[in-house]
Amino acid sequence: MSPPRFPFRVCCVDTGSNAIRFLIAEFTGPTDFEPLAYERVPVRLGHQVFLTGQLASSAVDGAVAAFSSFRDQMKGLELDAFRAVATSAVREARNGQDMVNRIRDETGIELEMISGFEEARLVHLAVSSRVDLTGGQWILTDLGGGSVEVSLVDDMGMLWSESHTMGSVRILEELSEATADPG
Repeated sequence: MSPPRFPFRVCCVDTGSNAIRFLIAEFTGPTDFEPLAYERVPVRLGHQVFLTGQLASSAVDGAVAAFSSFRDQMKGLELDAFRAVATSAVREARNGQDMVNRIRDETGIELEMISGFEEARLVHLAVSSRVDLTGGQWILTDLGGGSVEVSLVDDMGMLWSESHTMGSVRILEELSEATADPG
């Protein structure tokens, strides 16, 4: 794959357990970019998933509405690259694929459920683009709403990685459930 020509316009969507983040940015160099649009939509997809194994219908409706808004913001922009990913809440939900299909059918956006390993790989790419990792090994930890990814990395790449089903939303939901049920 040949290196991109600049300017290079990208769009990404991170569909997490606590919120959906949308960003369009224009790169003028390998690490220099200007955000053109950013939105954080507080759709709590993990709220019911971590207790019941299912995405709540209201959360799915909120996600579809958010993706419709993102599609409208992308209209007319010439994007060179696009990626929309979903993390632990969607990949663990029994109806996660139903939400992915609905978003595709209603908005035309392909949402990709990614593994914990892929989350860790993306964290490593982001960190290594901003932090010099030469001269040693480093532990990277990404605590999300539904999972935590821990990786051992060096300047050549990931040496080891694990994903664990613990995250801020998951723990809050479990603690709320435990304190609501005294018995």
